[in-house]
Amino acid sequence: MVACHGGGAWRVMRLIVTGATGFVGEALVATAATAGHTGLATGRRTPERLPVGWEGWCRDGILASDTRRHADAVIHLEAHRPGSGTGTADELVRTNVGGTRAWLEWAARQGIGTFVQASSVLAVSRTPGPIDETAAPQTVEPYGASKARAEAEVRRWADEAPGRRAVILRPAPVYGPHPRSNLVSFVRRVAAGKTSMIGRGAARKSILARDNFVAAALHVAAHASPGCAVYNVADREAHSIAELAAIVAGLTGAPPPRSAPAWAATLAAPLADLVAALGSRDLPLSSARLRAATNPGFFPCDRLVATGFEHPLSTQDGLSLLVDSLGLGIECCPGRPARGDRPGD
Repeated sequence: MVACHGGGAWRVMRLIVTGATGFVGEALVATAATAGHTGLATGRRTPERLPVGWEGWCRDGILASDTRRHADAVIHLEAHRPGSGTGTADELVRTNVGGTRAWLEWAARQGIGTFVQASSVLAVSRTPGPIDETAAPQTVEPYGASKARAEAEVRRWADEAPGRRAVILRPAPVYGPHPRSNLVSFVRRVAAGKTSMIGRGAARKSILARDNFVAAALHVAAHASPGCAVYNVADREAHSIAELAAIVAGLTGAPPPRSAPAWAATLAAPLADLVAALGSRDLPLSSARLRAATNPGFFPCDRLVATGFEHPLSTQDGLSLLVDSLGLGIECCPGRPARGDRPGD
């Protein structure tokens, strides 16, 4: 029996998927099962309603168990992110670094020789222009720094025994059909005709459709080589913010995307930070959002593509799934005309 994903073919695998109750984890298990893979899904709570051939376990229970578990690979998605709980530096280190180390040690005890680590593009320092896999570790921002330290644990594990296969994936911001995924606020603002860009929106940004991330994780799990490999994971096309806004406007039938002058946003951001802090309100403008809109963010995935990986979705397709899941697509709103059908377009 042969399974195909992302441009390759291989024997059916038995997988251990951590973080299987999350936005990416649930989709990965479902996609893997459709391809014929079986395995064990874990999370902070025991995953439920799993496909045939998949067994659910609570993370703490399986890590403490002495039962021998055969598997071809561990795909480690579990992470603690800002906003997903306490968010303190200690919690980030405990889950992202200590949790990764615990799974690496468990894989070693089980004799599992392939480990796929979901890291983040935030694990490396930002520089102007394309940021490839050789970028220096990021040591300042707590979340990114914790992911950089987790990457070091994976490299150490791969070096400890000949033949071990480790792959570090650095995904760009992941978006998809979920109300709390990345880009939801941006999509809603564009669809509503509100200001969605700073200045000309020229900054080129890498983003990642969830289905592309899932396909990449399965691809590298099947094709890993001895040692440790690192890959950026992003949609094949890298668009500017203005181009992304135009795509969303086309999918939703919204008016042309609106922007705020860069100078005005720079002056207003500190005041918006103060208002948000005093009123506990999440405003559309903040210093963090200003930095995100203007800082470098292009992470080419050429190295991953060179392994034979093929993206199942274009950015247009991925954004269409997100737009439809939010009920904002033209097909979801029959009364909203397409852009070319409106007077003045």
